Amino acid sequence: MEESYRHPPFDPRRLNPMELDPVKGPIDREFGADFRIQTEEGWFVERRGLGATSEAVVEDRPYPSVVKAQREGWFLEPRPLHRRLRRMVDGVAALMLLTLLYLALAPGFDALNIPTIGTESVRLGLLDYPLLGLIVVPLILLPLVLRLTANVGDLRRQSNIIADDALTLTAEFGVANSVGTTTVVLGGSAQKHAVFASLQCGVLAPRRHHIMNALGRSNTGQPPPGMTTPLVGTEPAFGDGTGVGEESPMGRHDWPGDVYLRPMRLAAHGAWSPVVDGQVEVSAPDGPWPGSLYDALVRIHWEIVVACDHPSHGRLLHVTPVRAKWPDEEIPALMVSLTDGRAEHAEPAPTR
Repeated sequence: MEESYRHPPFDPRRLNPMELDPVKGPIDREFGADFRIQTEEGWFVERRGLGATSEAVVEDRPYPSVVKAQREGWFLEPRPLHRRLRRMVDGVAALMLLTLLYLALAPGFDALNIPTIGTESVRLGLLDYPLLGLIVVPLILLPLVLRLTANVGDLRRQSNIIADDALTLTAEFGVANSVGTTTVVLGGSAQKHAVFASLQCGVLAPRRHHIMNALGRSNTGQPPPGMTTPLVGTEPAFGDGTGVGEESPMGRHDWPGDVYLRPMRLAAHGAWSPVVDGQVEVSAPDGPWPGSLYDALVRIHWEIVVACDHPSHGRLLHVTPVRAKWPDEEIPALMVSLTDGRAEHAEPAPTR
């Protein structure tokens, strides 16, 4: 019995997955069944050698620490402005490089009597600057300033949510079904503001020390390709060890959850179902997917996400981790689309 995976790092575009050796390790219990979750690029998660589903169909191991740290409680839904500004940053960076190239070639154009635009000098203080540079630099700083402003606004919203002791939401249900539907009864003060809910599942990245042990390396030694060196003073549950990226530059971590809900890289979600009178019937993703599983290397996590339109706090997401029982039928090879690691690129919930 063996489990293996080739999990995508934060920025998978920089690596060719077919050139990376999978991380492999033994399965320490007869639980669950064989399955394989993969992407067209070559990333995958797999368990093999178990055969059919075992009699114990519900995971009894505790939730990993990353669930409480990043996948439970209240979250803000990223504004579309974040996504647009990030694309704008790519454009202005290209514009800056083209401007520098143009200014570097300007003396050659003058020598060939080719007219140039914006190369004349403008004196500011004791120094001269090219006119074109004074035009381009504000354009480069604009998306950064707007992004900083948007993040400060989100940080204030998060602080207001933390200070609102009356903001509560509970989700009552039995064991979630990995096939079909699950009935969820909502409660708490925010129940009347809940509009949609969805049952989602995906693969959590393994903890760093499990990866290093499976590769036979020291936890303080040279990491494999795609994995960063350990960050001193960082909570072990934060980050998946495969890369450090700017998901949300600011945020408070003195409450369960984060500013934004971080997408699971290999994941699927059921359709968004409308909440009616505090009750909703959520559907499992197509598959069927494996039930809840928290092994050393392979971790399948399920959660219920509820979208709320609060009159004071705006659009909020509330996440409740769930345990899903394993399907009775054989689990086919699941082909999924690789999800972007940045929370701001997550698919937004529908609106009424």
